[in-house]
Amino acid sequence: MPKAVFWDTAAFVALGNRDDALHQAAATVNQALVREKALILTTDAVLTEVVNTFSRVAWRPMAQHLIEAVLKSVEMGAAQVAHVDEALWQRGWRLFLERPDKNWSLTDCISFVVMQDHRITRAFTSDHHFKQAGFIPLIHS
Repeated sequence: MPKAVFWDTAAFVALGNRDDALHQAAATVNQALVREKALILTTDAVLTEVVNTFSRVAWRPMAQHLIEAVLKSVEMGAAQVAHVDEALWQRGWRLFLERPDKNWSLTDCISFVVMQDHRITRAFTSDHHFKQAGFIPLIHS
């Protein structure tokens, strides 16, 4: 059974923006994940951040493309989107409050909770907060 990898906002942004400094590194990691048939796990909070990042009029087609690709992957059984219900939001909020020494966003904390719940160690991200939380970020500059 293929292992799941958590997809963070940073990966979507790097893949979607050819001018991003980490675009090529993200594309290389993505190709490796495709080869290993890794399952995608993300949250609707991450997808909201992705759409917000690409909300400028000129970038909206990229937002649409990325979200539609995720939804298609969900339909094909290659991805799962964890929905942030009240219980998950509360658990992320508790983690946020428990770590006042970290610059972790609430979305990060929700992502960490989801990763722990699914026993996932690898994150398709360049965000060093994932390493601080004990996970393995896959994008390196």
